Amino acid sequence: MLGLAWLVLFFSLRKGVETSGKIVYFMATFPYVVLVALLIRGVTLEGYMKGIEFYIIPEWEKLKDVNVWREAATQIFYSLGPAFGTLITMASYNPFRHNCYRDAILVAIINCSTSIFAGFVIFSMLGYMATITNQAVEDVTQSGPGLVFVVYPEGIARMPVSGLWAFLFFFMLIALGLDSQVSRVIERHCEEPNDWKN
Repeated sequence: MLGLAWLVLFFSLRKGVETSGKIVYFMATFPYVVLVALLIRGVTLEGYMKGIEFYIIPEWEKLKDVNVWREAATQIFYSLGPAFGTLITMASYNPFRHNCYRDAILVAIINCSTSIFAGFVIFSMLGYMATITNQAVEDVTQSGPGLVFVVYPEGIARMPVSGLWAFLFFFMLIALGLDSQVSRVIERHCEEPNDWKN
């Protein structure tokens, strides 16, 4: 699987940075299409509201827990990736007078908005799973990779036309990974500009 991923990256970037933009446009927008489709499907399932209520109704006492704030800060730094240099590398292709300040604000807003939107998608499915398994939503959820690779696929497997939804979901994950990797490959090769065709 790793070899296949590198092969896809090779064919995506073999003609240089110029062609990577077209690939990134698809890889960056396709997950939004899948998320919208999964949300529409999720809110048609029985018990979806139970999951959404669990998602949007806060537990105020948790705000006193330092670990919650630490996890939130870790998630923001991980999702924005300011220390990786990829954002800086991509910004270096902008015209000299480009408004990078505006772009930085937009990237942060879009990133956080996407996370909130994806939460509705995930928790509508978790509400459905809690209903069909007769459990509380907090008992269905698992943090980390278990949510993406165990709980959510199990919920998709219980849906009608599960094969299609499973394909879209995992293709979305692959698209997200390849999108990130394209940026990292470009960043790494910017130090060696002769490697790219003009």
